[in-house]
Amino acid sequence: MKKHRPWFLNAGLTWMVVMAFSVLALFPIEVRAALVESRLSTGETISQRSAEIETIRQALELEVVSQRLADYGMSKEAIMAKLPTMSDAQIHQLASLSEDIVAGDGLGFVIGLLIVVLLVLLILNITGRQVIIR
Repeated sequence: MKKHRPWFLNAGLTWMVVMAFSVLALFPIEVRAALVESRLSTGETISQRSAEIETIRQALELEVVSQRLADYGMSKEAIMAKLPTMSDAQIHQLASLSEDIVAGDGLGFVIGLLIVVLLVLLILNITGRQVIIR
């Protein structure tokens, strides 16, 4: 007696599907990708450039930076007026340097050091060791 196979196991149909997919695989699909700017819930767009300009503006508000600019004969307003004419690479370089200035305060270092000390004390306490400070 002949066994009846389901329709999807039919050899002719299977070979036809394999050939169709093989032919379709020979033609590459054109794909395009791009970065999309972020949008706030209000619909306002936030670009990388505007975020970097904001970082530069925060660095310019520091008293040390404004004093250093005054020593070189520049003002904060002159720098802010020059920013729109700068290229994206120049803005990025200036923003990355500005981040170092803004984040360069000693408070972050002290907090990090205290957290490390507390973690070491906690680990020693968990392992059953005692820390005696005289």
